[in-house]
Amino acid sequence: MKIKTPLLACAVALAAVTAPFAVAQQDTINDYVRAMVDGFADVDETLVGDIQLEELEIDASAEFVFDIDPEKKYFVYSACDDDCFDIDLYGQDADEDLVDADDEDDDATPILVVMPGASGDELHVIVELVDCETETCVVGVGLYEADD
Repeated sequence: MKIKTPLLACAVALAAVTAPFAVAQQDTINDYVRAMVDGFADVDETLVGDIQLEELEIDASAEFVFDIDPEKKYFVYSACDDDCFDIDLYGQDADEDLVDADDEDDDATPILVVMPGASGDELHVIVELVDCETETCVVGVGLYEADD
């Protein structure tokens, strides 16, 4: 089968035109999820590092590791894009002992609280996508230090 050059050229041109829109749409979703995560923080809480994003399929999980001061109190906020119905959030210390969990049903905005001394100097945060309307959803996780 021979593909005609004009048809191939049209397909390449269409891909070149639509690709930037797909990238722009993904950037918009990422910015939306970051804004949702950041919106949970109180004025007396400071973001540690950056809000982490991951695109997950249903029943998949991602792990984020944060270095923390064991003498401080932390909050971990998480959010998902509009297609998401339920994500679970687990905080563990370096020995994989559970520090806190938010695995309520129908919760797309779970929160963890890490009290001073509960985790040592390393916090492992696992986010699991439980239910999503689409094949994948974007989830975000932010670690916030409570001001003294």
